[in-house]
Amino acid sequence: MQGHGREDRATSESNGHPGGEAGRKILERVSRQVGPDAYRRYFEHQTLVRCAGSRVEITVPTGFVADLIAKRYGESLKSAAREELGQPGVEVAFRIDRGPFVDSQRIPGRDERGARPAPSLPPGTLARRLTPPTPVSPATDRYRLEDFEVGESNQLAHAAAMTLLSAECPKSARMLFIHGPCGVGKTHLLNAVAGAARHRGETVVNLTAETFTNEYISAVQADKLSSFRERYRGVSMLCIDDVQFLQNKKATQIELLHTFDAIDLSGAKVMLASDEHPRRVEKLSQALVSRFLAGMVVRIDPPEPALRARIVSRLAAKRGLRIDQAGASLIAARCGGAAPTARDVEGVLTRIEALRGLPNRGGGDGAVGLVLIRKALGLGEQEPPVDAKPVRPVRMTLIIEEVCRTLRVEPSELFGKGRHKRVVLARSMCALLGRWLTTMSYPEMARAMGRPNHSTIVTAVQRLQAQIAAGEMTGPYLGTDLDGAGGGGLAAELAGLSLQALSQQLRDDVLRATPGV
Repeated sequence: MQGHGREDRATSESNGHPGGEAGRKILERVSRQVGPDAYRRYFEHQTLVRCAGSRVEITVPTGFVADLIAKRYGESLKSAAREELGQPGVEVAFRIDRGPFVDSQRIPGRDERGARPAPSLPPGTLARRLTPPTPVSPATDRYRLEDFEVGESNQLAHAAAMTLLSAECPKSARMLFIHGPCGVGKTHLLNAVAGAARHRGETVVNLTAETFTNEYISAVQADKLSSFRERYRGVSMLCIDDVQFLQNKKATQIELLHTFDAIDLSGAKVMLASDEHPRRVEKLSQALVSRFLAGMVVRIDPPEPALRARIVSRLAAKRGLRIDQAGASLIAARCGGAAPTARDVEGVLTRIEALRGLPNRGGGDGAVGLVLIRKALGLGEQEPPVDAKPVRPVRMTLIIEEVCRTLRVEPSELFGKGRHKRVVLARSMCALLGRWLTTMSYPEMARAMGRPNHSTIVTAVQRLQAQIAAGEMTGPYLGTDLDGAGGGGLAAELAGLSLQALSQQLRDDVLRATPGV
């Protein structure tokens, strides 16, 4: 089997993909199905594909990688193999073999407690894997600050990033932690900041938390911690994406904390990105959470319609598509469901490109009409209402649970008669989210929230909508705990949000917690 691995690898070096022509074409199909980012993360440099009749063998370096790819992309692999081989009964099997990958810089997905390399490995294997990482990720060159569209949902994060780049950046702003759901521009902003700093001559290391973890594991196994630390601590800016990957990795968290301590003394800057707020990353050490919260923690929300329309126009222009303002606004208003993102826009544009390739579709000059756009969006003659509900209604009890958890209000207090500002805010948020996400009437919501009549629910919704329209912030509602003591913890976490941003965050949390939505 080892001989096959070496043969496949030689083929890979000659044609750019492992496993010969059939394997190359299968991986090309997989790349188109899963997208370039997922392909680069899960397949590139860690999969070898060989075909023998109707059997497709996927060679990977570790069992962890095999389980991960099988769980997330097993169906994509089978579909790509069926299409390429023209056989309905394709068998996809995984084989674990480190041999073909020993010259890579790292073996992804290794457990922190992974054993030392087997004695049979060629001498110097780990040393080769410890070749210093590229100071700036190649992705940096694809992301530019001038291409980052700024709107209400991301203007605070953009302003904080500009402060981080400025020569007069105060010490308190030298660590920036941005968070938000997938596809809202976190990676774009982080890579753009890293690129701008690099072009100014700064020493920048830009990588993912997964890469940092794997480099640290390799350094420990090869007894090369001193050189590892020199690389990461001798920088003027450290940028780390996907911080949520650090959850439950105690040794890596300790090393990262020591790295922060060291570069802080040198005045270096740090920018981090995560899908979750530091407090919500499971099994993240309190020391790291405290360090993150000591800097700027800023949420990026899903883009609002006006920003999405600008994103549509920019992304369409990059693809050579001419979409007028009406078409851009329609795409911005209709794609992505309750919490659309820039990636949702990319998906719609991809469908538009595919439809334009059909006979009698679109113009040769790149112009795209409303009929084609509506077809790509799956709209019939009648458009759905702007505030269309999710396909499956959300339970009111789940909304109450998420709101109470986020605002630290006991359900008994929400159902009671108390008029504390935070309790009133929680009731209003529950009522507003109930209107957005459920099919319940006002009287039904009143009964679910323990209110004597539905007029209180109507008033709460109208009042909160007016406060959101006026741009009010959450701070005045979070200043004290319910017993009158200082509420600094919650205030520090949420006070920087507007009521609009808080309502969007709660909506996202509820939708993520709802099965099938």
